[in-house]
Amino acid sequence: MRVCPHLVRVAEDDVPSLVGLLTGEALAYDLACEACGGADGPVAVAEVCEGCVDRLLEDDITAWRGQPGILERPEPVDATVLRWPVPRRLGEVIDLAPVHDAATSTWLALTARGRIVELEPDAGRVTVRATVKVAREPGHRPWMGHALRPRLHVSACGRFAAVVHDYGRNGRVVDLARGARTMTLDGGAYRPDAVPFSAAFAVVAGRPVLVHRTAWNRLDVSDPRTGDLLTRREFEAVAGPDGRPAHHLDYFHGRLHVSAGSAAIADDGWVWGAAGVPQVWSLRAWLDGNVWESEDGPSKHALCQRWYHWDAGMCFVGDTTVAVSGIGNVDEAMLAGVRMFSVASGTQLTAFAGPAGTLLSDGRRLYSVQGSATHVWDPVTGHRTATIAGFAPTCLHRGTGELAGIADGVLLRWRTGR
Repeated sequence: MRVCPHLVRVAEDDVPSLVGLLTGEALAYDLACEACGGADGPVAVAEVCEGCVDRLLEDDITAWRGQPGILERPEPVDATVLRWPVPRRLGEVIDLAPVHDAATSTWLALTARGRIVELEPDAGRVTVRATVKVAREPGHRPWMGHALRPRLHVSACGRFAAVVHDYGRNGRVVDLARGARTMTLDGGAYRPDAVPFSAAFAVVAGRPVLVHRTAWNRLDVSDPRTGDLLTRREFEAVAGPDGRPAHHLDYFHGRLHVSAGSAAIADDGWVWGAAGVPQVWSLRAWLDGNVWESEDGPSKHALCQRWYHWDAGMCFVGDTTVAVSGIGNVDEAMLAGVRMFSVASGTQLTAFAGPAGTLLSDGRRLYSVQGSATHVWDPVTGHRTATIAGFAPTCLHRGTGELAGIADGVLLRWRTGR
């Protein structure tokens, strides 16, 4: 690597703040001290050995200068966005979720009045399925602007729905086939304002299950039909050598993501410091073998650590890879881009510049929703292959391969052409 003169042979205990000088060629960069990096004009650099670079990079890069290079490989796409006005009688739609197992374009929407409505735009059909009222949280105080936000989660079969308060502690589960509430969710009172409510549906042995937070540092799996707990476990009363019981987890669970085949689960949580530490583990190993898999099981891997940075874009690409947005170790010096990690080992496979915002994937392509546009990426090579302007989806339907979102009372859909 090339570095500025002030970083050549610098004492190990005297490394200054580091600035990355991006060359414009993908993620390549040189290193400079804060004085050189902040000066106008080009920076003189000299080549140093790998050992010197490793020693310098024991400290985080605190700022970047310049821009990374985004790889482009334009491919032809049909950019037609289908528009279907949602009936006005439903009122404001505040969230949308796909019914993945449906062979046709079928969605469930949550309205501001708490109604869960099935939308079938190709058939022009609207069906009110249930009304859900989540318990109020009068003592809630927004932290970092995180006001309570109702969020809808739906099982792949479309029978069960969970309505939860992101950045809060309360939620409810309803069986849409019977119109009956089956579970009341409580994520705990300790710092729920820092993360979305941890909840996600999965399919295990052909049946839907719900993964959900029951305390700041505990996840459980329940049967949404009956509410029965499937991960019953109790901490021992006797503390271990570190003063804590075995399996104690010092981790605030955040937004959950389940892989397409429900083989793995990812958690965008954080630890005191404060640092975001996205993690991944085997859902099947958790339910079929080790009840402590979500705490410290052998399949669990911490993917990376980013100071003051969590609740960001994240998604699975198939069952074997997970994409995490943001390149860097500190929130104030985070480059727009993604890092791709192996689910099996937790190791980084690749990283490339460009994607930011909400991340979605159909297993073949990665989609990033940035502002009012959706960008299409090759997750293996890192090339941007297309941009769909004026379209900002919030979810992806695995059954039909559609990206969709609701804006100004209109359901917008784009077929990925998989």
